[in-house]
Amino acid sequence: MLTKIGYEVNRPYTLRHFNIDETLVISILFGFIWPEPARTSEILITPVLMLMMTFSLTDLNLSATTLGQGSLRNSILGLALNYGLLSGLILLLSYNLEDEALRQGFIVMAAVPPAIAVLPMTRILKGDMRLSLYSEAASYLASLVLMPAIIYAFTRQTGISLIYLVQISLLLILLPALASRVVRRSSIDPVLPINLGFFWVTYTLIGLNQGALWGNIGSVSWIALARTLGIGAAIYAAASLTGQDRSHAISYTLLGSYKNLGLAAAMSLTLFGPEAGIPAAFSVLAETGFFILLAIAKPR
Repeated sequence: MLTKIGYEVNRPYTLRHFNIDETLVISILFGFIWPEPARTSEILITPVLMLMMTFSLTDLNLSATTLGQGSLRNSILGLALNYGLLSGLILLLSYNLEDEALRQGFIVMAAVPPAIAVLPMTRILKGDMRLSLYSEAASYLASLVLMPAIIYAFTRQTGISLIYLVQISLLLILLPALASRVVRRSSIDPVLPINLGFFWVTYTLIGLNQGALWGNIGSVSWIALARTLGIGAAIYAAASLTGQDRSHAISYTLLGSYKNLGLAAAMSLTLFGPEAGIPAAFSVLAETGFFILLAIAKPR
């Protein structure tokens, strides 16, 4: 059948040399050791994020793409895992947090689509690229509606405007997606700007909250671990028990445990201030650790 949601699966994948684990580990270390410049880099976090997303979405195909019934069903399941299971778990676990800024940070995290890094991670871990690609495409198109709707529904008591949320969603998702149509026609290698973007956003997030991270370990770290390692392990086990092959299990695990934390950080900082970025900072640590564990466990 034909659909306007999809990627060009047969297109050579441009992120084959993307070392996401090394980039994140280095940026986290810099954030803890040398946090002072983060105050200056904060003003550039939104444009840097937009640039990173533009290059990351170069494989997104918004034209009609042939999708088999099985691929469509699997991509919808991937969307449901991220926006249904994972988002629901994040909202549930953070519901009773006493610190309103932290709770708002988790709400933004629940609202954003899956991490763009799911795509290179899928290839590195030998998951099902078609499943991850179609699920990512469906999720990012759905996020144009779901992201502002979720944030507004759970934070409207703060007086935040739905129109403003829609404008931010268009700025941080739709505009990079449109800009990626131009970039994909060029010969620019997207790996370097993506690496630099991940480094900048993660470093800024850790640096801005270096002191507060230690003070919120008890209230936030367990949620970050549960929403990443806990749900990820549960999804992998469930996929294996239901007869899914390993490649499908890996893709479902990544889609059900990774959020676009760069986008979550930028929106949290913009809407609610630096403290609202602490949940994303803890989750960066949890997601990085989980990916390293998955990479170690990967069959040789």
